[in-house]
Amino acid sequence: MKDGSPVESPAKSWAAVVIEAHSDQEDLASWLLMQCGAQGCEVDPLNGSLVRIKATFDSPHLPDETWEKIKSSLEEYGLAESLKSLKRKDVVEEDWLAKWKEGFEPFRVGTKFLICPSWYLDESLIETLPPIESELSEGRFKIYIDPGMAFGTGLHATTQFCLRAMESFPPKGKVLDVGTGSGILAIAALMLQPASEIVACDTDAVACEYAQKDFELNGVDGRIELIEGSTEAVAGRRFDMLLSNLTCEDIVALLPDYSAMLNPEGVVLCAGILAERLPLLEKSLVGHPLRIIQSETVGQWVGLVLQKS
Repeated sequence: MKDGSPVESPAKSWAAVVIEAHSDQEDLASWLLMQCGAQGCEVDPLNGSLVRIKATFDSPHLPDETWEKIKSSLEEYGLAESLKSLKRKDVVEEDWLAKWKEGFEPFRVGTKFLICPSWYLDESLIETLPPIESELSEGRFKIYIDPGMAFGTGLHATTQFCLRAMESFPPKGKVLDVGTGSGILAIAALMLQPASEIVACDTDAVACEYAQKDFELNGVDGRIELIEGSTEAVAGRRFDMLLSNLTCEDIVALLPDYSAMLNPEGVVLCAGILAERLPLLEKSLVGHPLRIIQSETVGQWVGLVLQKS
């Protein structure tokens, strides 16, 4: 610019898809879209028992192979009816963040945690936000999350299971968060047991970037080891607790690694398991030194605690 004034960069946009589904299929549809690469899902109620789900992806254009994977996944899991409403729709950054700020307020999980959006740390915004009531936060650890493109904000039942399970099975010694996403579980583990050695890993470079931001927001930067990769990146190391908010199929594939890297009496907190897939995991546990010691079912989802004998 001739006058030297700054040039505003254009608003970032992301590829998105929109589908309609019955409300009792909301979790399943959202999960399928996330497994196809979506970085977040926004759900709005429609008339009757229908909801509209908008899934955003971390690129401006949706690859054809991703589009085909979405369609085949919906078909495979009995959501063929939703295919009729499936369409592509881009999302502009400002619109998406504004939507989040309308609907994402601090909320409690279990008896120990209060999940807060990152803008509650922004002094320029704090006067415009609903105050966090003392009775809401008293005696709880506050975890601040930058929604980014929603790699795990604590809203989903699977994340909440892991947070609650950590109250019953407090982290100790060395902890590995596999598929850390937003980093929320690694942060929670460190808050519950500051003396623990926490390692967080994710194969998605973008997820690692958001996890790093959340570590900084919560003042734990440098206290959690963040690795881009999966269990192979920590081969040969031993842990007392594994956090595994992954799909059933991913957990099954990682059982040999989990068995090898977990210390005796160590535990694995597993979430992300669809109830209909549970028999697959139970069958796959045969031959591994891991047994189910606790389970919880919420809607279509099952959370498990495994212990190494």
